Amino acid sequence: MSEPELTSSTRRVAFAAETERRPGRLALRILDGEAPGDVTIDAQVVTVGRSGLADVCVRERSVSSVHFELCATAAGATLRDLGSTNGVWFHERRVPAVELVCGDMFRAGECRFVLVDVSEVEVEVIAVSRYGHLYGGCLAMRELYTQIDKLAPTPLDILLLGETGTGKELTARTIHEASGRRGPLVVLDCGALSRTLAEGTIFGFRKGAFTGADRDQPGVFEAADGGTLFIDEVGELALDHQVKLLRALDNREVTRLGEPGQARRVDVRVVAATHRDLRQAVAEGGFRQDLYYRLARAVVRTPALRERGEDIVELAEMFVREVCREYGLELELSEDVARALRVHSWPGNVRELRNAVEHAAHLQRDGQINAVDLRLGDGRLHGPERVEDLLVGGATYDEVHAAIDQRMLPRVLEAHGHNLSHASKQIGISRDRLRARLKQLGLYTRD
Repeated sequence: MSEPELTSSTRRVAFAAETERRPGRLALRILDGEAPGDVTIDAQVVTVGRSGLADVCVRERSVSSVHFELCATAAGATLRDLGSTNGVWFHERRVPAVELVCGDMFRAGECRFVLVDVSEVEVEVIAVSRYGHLYGGCLAMRELYTQIDKLAPTPLDILLLGETGTGKELTARTIHEASGRRGPLVVLDCGALSRTLAEGTIFGFRKGAFTGADRDQPGVFEAADGGTLFIDEVGELALDHQVKLLRALDNREVTRLGEPGQARRVDVRVVAATHRDLRQAVAEGGFRQDLYYRLARAVVRTPALRERGEDIVELAEMFVREVCREYGLELELSEDVARALRVHSWPGNVRELRNAVEHAAHLQRDGQINAVDLRLGDGRLHGPERVEDLLVGGATYDEVHAAIDQRMLPRVLEAHGHNLSHASKQIGISRDRLRARLKQLGLYTRD
């Protein structure tokens, strides 16, 4: 029997739930600042900074308001700089991101930290590999489906967080269809919103309210009455418009331009999305704190593609099938594609994967798609190119180091008879760190 799928015509489905364990509790030791000591946080992603908006507040002048984040992984945690002033430092080298294992020390500004421990927590997940418009059977996606299934029927507004290309609009559509709301889903893209026309677009206007207003026009709140308003890239909204948006959210009333004192009631559920760190934006004065807390009554994160394991290969295969069906092609992925897909860092996430597969399919048209056809990172990660070529070509930090490690580590392992302990000593890292990096690059097997 095929597993149930949530669609617009099937609003509620009884899904089988199960429990699984994943990394989700981080123990961090703070060595400097006003209150050094140990802190344990029950969360998979933890932010640290000087502001009270961070999950862990550190009173040290060299630490930015929201300085860095730690994301728990099976091998330890991924440390990422969140655009701080004084940087994140590991082994006295400033890094935008680095994989940590327990016991590693790092520095944010002048404040030192130690990742003490990462332990597992038990989470409830839905036992399906597809939910609404979303596809993928990895633990991160099934946990996302569970959140949506629980939150969709509630009246809570939702803030979607996630990198560009992770499917936030598809997630919003899935939430809307699972909510049972009878009205439409209306999309407001703040990234493409003209500042001069923003208020009229959001709240509507009366004929004659301004030059060019030749008719009465409802705004997106009225258009979404009875349904869901998806506010994409809400972090791009100007401060003066944020004030009015907050008022509309609090009162569920809007007033059209040219109609002062004539408030219109609306029944709207708001789902807002952004790829920006809104807490950092609040700390820097670019986003209102009260609006942030109003939108973040429920927070849902869409996982990055690099966190989704074998979903990457399955998604690529699905995109190949879709292209073949639409254009009458006969194609399949070659055996070398899977490793190339796992190694790539996917800064553009699912959107980048789809574009790479579709581009390769239209060029190849029949037979097999090979790794080189995908031109991942504009072809920078394949072929005999030198590190200098990567740098000149504009490769990212992650792409450069992935390219170096992909070539170097197999040679080091071979030289030491695939003994991890001996190989790790040569390159000056711990055995656990070497194993974690090999897993990340798709080079690690039990053999």
